[in-house]
Amino acid sequence: MRAAPARQPDFRPGSSGKRPLRGRVWRLSDEGFKAYARGDYATALLRAEAALELRPDAVRLHQLRVYALQKLSRLDDALHAAEQAIAQGHTSPELEQAVANLRPAGPAAAGEVPTTPEYRKAFPIATLAYQQQAAGKHEAAAANAEIAVRTDPSQGDWALLWLNALEDLQRYEEAIAAGAQAISLGAPNPEAIGALMRLASQAIAVQHAQKAYEAMGGSRPQDAVPEAREAVRRAPDVVSHRLLLISALQATQDIAGAEAAASDALQADDESATLHLQRAYLRAQLGQANEAQQDIDAVLAQDWIDEALRRNTRLIGADLALAGGQRARALELLAPLSEGDSQAAARRAQAGGAGSWWRQGDALPVSAYAPLQLCHETPYGTVCEMEPWDSPGTDNPAARAYAAYGQKRYEQAIALARMAVAQDPKSSGNQTLLTTALAAGTRAEQEEAMARLDQALAAQPADANALRQRGYLRLAHGEPALALADFVAARETGQAPATNVLDEAYAMAAAGRRPAAAVLLRQAIDDADAGRMPLDAQQRFDTRSAIASFSREWGVTASVGYRGARAPSNGLVGQPVSLPGNAAFSTVEAYWRPSGFLNSSSSTFDVYGRISNTLYSGSDLTGAQSVPDPCGGTIEVGETRSRPTSGFPTTTGAIGVRYTPWAENNLTFGLERQFLIGNAARGGFLNPSDAAVRCALNQQAAAVAYQTEGGAGAWQAYALYGFYEGTGLRIDTSSWFTMEGYLQLGYTRLDAPTAYTLRDSNGQVLGRSEGKLRRGQGFAAGEVRVGRSFVTDYNERLVFFPHVSLAADWYSNRARAAGTPVAGHGDFELADSGRDWSLGAGVGVNVRYWLAGDRYRAQSSYVDASLQYRARVGGVTDRARGLFLSVTFAY
Repeated sequence: MRAAPARQPDFRPGSSGKRPLRGRVWRLSDEGFKAYARGDYATALLRAEAALELRPDAVRLHQLRVYALQKLSRLDDALHAAEQAIAQGHTSPELEQAVANLRPAGPAAAGEVPTTPEYRKAFPIATLAYQQQAAGKHEAAAANAEIAVRTDPSQGDWALLWLNALEDLQRYEEAIAAGAQAISLGAPNPEAIGALMRLASQAIAVQHAQKAYEAMGGSRPQDAVPEAREAVRRAPDVVSHRLLLISALQATQDIAGAEAAASDALQADDESATLHLQRAYLRAQLGQANEAQQDIDAVLAQDWIDEALRRNTRLIGADLALAGGQRARALELLAPLSEGDSQAAARRAQAGGAGSWWRQGDALPVSAYAPLQLCHETPYGTVCEMEPWDSPGTDNPAARAYAAYGQKRYEQAIALARMAVAQDPKSSGNQTLLTTALAAGTRAEQEEAMARLDQALAAQPADANALRQRGYLRLAHGEPALALADFVAARETGQAPATNVLDEAYAMAAAGRRPAAAVLLRQAIDDADAGRMPLDAQQRFDTRSAIASFSREWGVTASVGYRGARAPSNGLVGQPVSLPGNAAFSTVEAYWRPSGFLNSSSSTFDVYGRISNTLYSGSDLTGAQSVPDPCGGTIEVGETRSRPTSGFPTTTGAIGVRYTPWAENNLTFGLERQFLIGNAARGGFLNPSDAAVRCALNQQAAAVAYQTEGGAGAWQAYALYGFYEGTGLRIDTSSWFTMEGYLQLGYTRLDAPTAYTLRDSNGQVLGRSEGKLRRGQGFAAGEVRVGRSFVTDYNERLVFFPHVSLAADWYSNRARAAGTPVAGHGDFELADSGRDWSLGAGVGVNVRYWLAGDRYRAQSSYVDASLQYRARVGGVTDRARGLFLSVTFAY
């Protein structure tokens, strides 16, 4: 006799194992739990078994299978399922109780404990690993679990422990490799190990998906596509990754590619209603009306979907049928829906030829009927659903067009705006909507918008709204002077809104009249303070920020850096003399931004001057060693300590110009003349690369000192690309995503008249000469920082930015001394010629305090402290790793 369970089981998807269920597993498990709750135990069993194939480690799914079998009176199968789950390490008090209840009365067979030498040797190590894992010492747990598995691979639970520890460390690639190794060693539970390997791959997929989402959010769908593809490759069973790839391909206008991606997704999950509906829409866009309806039928044929999804599927299918001219098909799909269903009634009216804007003659591209894809995060992953285009709140084409425009879905906005105009051509609001949507479209559509505006203004020259629309379009076409004329004309009509002054100011700045634009914006602040113009907090902040930008004609930046503060032309004569170790540097730069000369709201031109030096250099220790003698043999060198030069003797300067022609592209070009100011910057000793030259100097116990002229210096040309997101102060939120980085490329050339002196070890002059010191350096340097900014509760202008960073540099040096007094070797190459690079990655934190602005100008000056630690990834060790500290004051 077997006892039934003492209580109703508590099923919750979120409690299935250590990690939440996601993707298809979540959907299957959710359907199973709901089926059990409504008494459909056969369906619950089918869903549990399907989900367990993907997540055999999910304890609650094992419980669901056991209890469903019990309810179906398959008690022997239930007992076997519970014992099997426990034997695989997926135990719980509920499963143990189920076994006790289901097992026939009588003494239980005692399990045999393995007694092999390998087991006895590995058991204490595995026990320690379990203890370490429970204590949160995942690194040690992973190491000991690996030892245990390699000692006795027959213990499958130890392999799971190994993978769990690595996953807790987020070392997912290692977890996958460990799982493959355990299986190859003969672990008895390859299915469970494979499940954990798939989870690790899913975690990696999430990282790629996040990058794709960020690219999509930054309007970079081309960058999102490869990241989304990698997410799908890593976790092909996660529907949200599939939908992400489809959306990215759609955003790049690769509709055929998106349809292929949807078809591939359905190969992995042919029951996904969301994927079928998405593919139906894509196929309709490709003109495959019949194939689109096959997807609609596939969703309707599934017996597990609820009534809400069934209704939405019929409405979406009817939309696609109407777009393809299949009126009979639309009526067939709508037939089961209630006569009182307003959305169904509207479609019936269109299919029957009633309704002015539903007529066949008004047929529009399928994009006008684009279903809404609504995604939301749950504890179990991203869940996406499809709803018809006219979901409640958007029940007319004009409203849909505004929604599409606000979402930057301009193609759909234009199509819907045309539909709204066809419905009510006398509506000025609809006409304005269409022109606005066209202005955001392709170049041809923008030209159509311009023609509509010219025609409207020819009929009504004092139409302030049309004047302002044309001003926006002219700004977009790079015609700021004409745009300014339109905004002024709009104001003079007396019908323009008060905020027209903002448009005038931005057009004026774009035309190069930045100071005058700042005056206008100050007037806007005054008007807002007097209640004559509405400005919310964000608009006021944006206006004050623009005033600060447009009125800026000069600035100063001073910085002190530790280790990492390295000039781009490092290694050339005249740059700060430094060791990669304990060294501190300072730089002070002042710039002048002449108004009216190459400066507008979209371009900047600066003239700048800079002074740099090494504030402090730690001791350089050279250990005792044997070095090759250039004349043959070796030379014994004793231990020495030296302190590189620091302070004023290392000072260099520069005067230059830089120009950013397109601020939206963040690409700057610069040219500067550098000056060698300090003695250490202008002089030193030559280090030849040629062994023959070094041999000749060694035979004389001599060295060649050099000293350039006081006005000597190098020329440097460079290009700098910067990308910044979320680096400014925000008032609308307390935390936000932040990414900043730069890439600088350039070349520095020194060709300086130089005085050479050949002295022996006693200081006696052996010869003098006049010649040239020539150095050339190509360089590239870049850094990326990604993290999140947080405004502190202590002060709204104090911002913390914890981040991860990746920094790299590359140098190619050529240095040569000409006209030296070395007999037989007047010209020779120097030892610092060559190429090197470094790459480091690490973590850091920035703390930035924005200085207070005033009534008109937002905060633009700040004090910034940055601390990073980087580990070497490759290249020159001392440049790539270590502690990097800098403090910057920008005014």
